[in-house]
Amino acid sequence: MHPFLTRQRRMGVLLLLFVLLLAACAPTVAPAAPAGEAAPAADEAAAQEAGPAATLRIGILGDESTLTPYTYVTGYPGWNMLMLQYDSLYQLDLEGVPQPWLVSAASTSDDGLTITLDLKEGIAWHDGEPFSAEDVKFSIEYYKQYERSRFTRALLPVESVAVEGNNRVVLTLSAPSPSFELGALADVPILPQHIWAEITTPEEQPFDPVVNTGAGPYKLVEYAPDQFYRFEANADYFAGAPAVNELVFVKFADDAGSLAALRSGEVDMLARPVAPEQIEPLAAAPDMKISQGPLYTTQMLNYDMTKPPFDRPEVRQAMSLAIDRQDLVDTIYLGAATLGSAGWIHPASPLFNAEVVTESDPARAQQILEDAGITDGDGDGVRELDGTPISFEFLVNGDDSLRLRLAELVSEMLAEVGIQATVSAVEQATWEEAVWPGFDVTQGRNYEMAMWGWSAPVQADAVRFGTLIHSDPAFGNLNLTGYANSEADALAEAIATEIDAAARAEMIGELQTIVARDLPFIMLLYPDGAYAYNASVYDGWAFMTGQGVFHKLSLLPEAARP
Repeated sequence: MHPFLTRQRRMGVLLLLFVLLLAACAPTVAPAAPAGEAAPAADEAAAQEAGPAATLRIGILGDESTLTPYTYVTGYPGWNMLMLQYDSLYQLDLEGVPQPWLVSAASTSDDGLTITLDLKEGIAWHDGEPFSAEDVKFSIEYYKQYERSRFTRALLPVESVAVEGNNRVVLTLSAPSPSFELGALADVPILPQHIWAEITTPEEQPFDPVVNTGAGPYKLVEYAPDQFYRFEANADYFAGAPAVNELVFVKFADDAGSLAALRSGEVDMLARPVAPEQIEPLAAAPDMKISQGPLYTTQMLNYDMTKPPFDRPEVRQAMSLAIDRQDLVDTIYLGAATLGSAGWIHPASPLFNAEVVTESDPARAQQILEDAGITDGDGDGVRELDGTPISFEFLVNGDDSLRLRLAELVSEMLAEVGIQATVSAVEQATWEEAVWPGFDVTQGRNYEMAMWGWSAPVQADAVRFGTLIHSDPAFGNLNLTGYANSEADALAEAIATEIDAAARAEMIGELQTIVARDLPFIMLLYPDGAYAYNASVYDGWAFMTGQGVFHKLSLLPEAARP
């Protein structure tokens, strides 16, 4: 049977199974009271002023612990939920560009080493205490003292912090940091000194609304582990009262349960993008809308480049050519994705190098292998390298159905050029520990090839490109493949300190060319985000380029958005 027909038949079976599973799964909705109660009569006027929805229910799949900067679990949606409570000094606008938020004016010295920030006046914490420059200084020093990898790493360039009066902060950097606005100022949550100064074990703090005090648009007032979170609007928020009075995040066991709850009206929106096959039927449902756009999340192949066959450039080149990315997008994502670029950077990025060509050519792949002496000597359909069949385990986290289906189709494509990749679906923890043991690249790797992906912030900040490919683990803390190239290392280091935007863009383009040639990983595609919501309950969702719709700006009045 033709491989394409085989794939089509398997897709039909998978879709049928999905529909049957959806019908069978009852939603595991958290207790409705008190989070599900209508707003009391005394609050009706306030609820109407807050926006069209007094209460908005959002479905999530995982528990995010107690949602402090030291306990939230995932980059998405955990960090997004965290930042409903807290603010950062800068805020991404809907184009994904960092803009001053808690800051009224900012300046950087000519050498890029001194950043002066004047804070807005009149901002208060949830408990009414005034926000000041001392809180900013305290927060930076606290993250440096009590490590929280995302925030501590972002603040590494800061050598010292000084306060001038109540509203001016002066940061001195050890070296120029061109992505400091995006990676630190727009990402690191500011803590209230009067609460956190007494906390010396931040990762061990139980849930306490006092500890969760921030200056953001919402207050977390109730948390039931593995059930729900309830937030109340901060009516005194400096940027304007939030558009929804109450948010309830309901935790579900799986996609099927959350989707059933959306259809039945038990939740009004899903934080996680819906599967491609659900876009059309959901969009046709009464009051349901889909907000769709490109995300900077990635689907890619990682492999251990220090071991055969992945240490051979001919094998990596042949694998990339053997993969029909358009087929992956059409078959698995039903067109709702962008073709992967061999150079890593998303084509929607202003830093994308359009001269990087990503091809699909199985015939050329086979010729490259033949020319390299990598042939099928025994006629079993699997090529040999130095007498050893090119056959390996292909790891994938089985909980992610789209990623599993990608792995299966990629395996078929590789088989057509004589490369045998046997898909092994494992639990997420097992998969992560094999590819990224202890989330520490100095511990090496325990896999051959694996499906992988990074969340949007890694792609959104092109300066972080170097962390994926630099050979020194201190710099290349996301280099999961063991790639080592001195030319790429030098470029990555230069990009990280180049403050001239044009020169930096040129170097990022050059690095894309090197990566497309060496293929330290194989980019498959960038999924689109398709977010389903009940527009009759709330219709204020705003798509942020590369990031999706679930962010604090979607829940603020349009006039408050930068």
